[in-house]
Amino acid sequence: MPKVWVLVANHTCARVFKAEKGKTGGLNEIESLVYPEGRLNGRELLSDAPGRAFGGAGPGRHAMGNAKDIRHQGAEKFARDIAQILERGRRQGLFDKLYIVADPSMAGSLHLSMSAQTLATVAGEARKNLVSCNAEAIRTQLPTWL
Repeated sequence: MPKVWVLVANHTCARVFKAEKGKTGGLNEIESLVYPEGRLNGRELLSDAPGRAFGGAGPGRHAMGNAKDIRHQGAEKFARDIAQILERGRRQGLFDKLYIVADPSMAGSLHLSMSAQTLATVAGEARKNLVSCNAEAIRTQLPTWL
């Protein structure tokens, strides 16, 4: 029987489960990651308020920097951290099949961060934010036979 991992993630938290074998097998959490900065407002991530400058187009001053960009960069870094854990697990032979349950924006970032070999192990996906759910609720979102 294949070894199965289930990743449940959003932009602030990720949980990795090992699936028990069989039709009614449960999920055992083996790792969790937290990215607390993901909960902060983009401006809170900046140590200073963005500066202001005279723009080239039009009169007046304009704000510099973009708080959304900083937040997006943080989420991408978190996705890369998750992808590294998955890559390490795949290389060590800890799983053959991977199921991903992630909110849509995190799922996209994960796909961009994962290697082709790890992406090839993805057996299914659900684009939902179930990070705060218990293992039984997460299990209901997965195929009957893992």
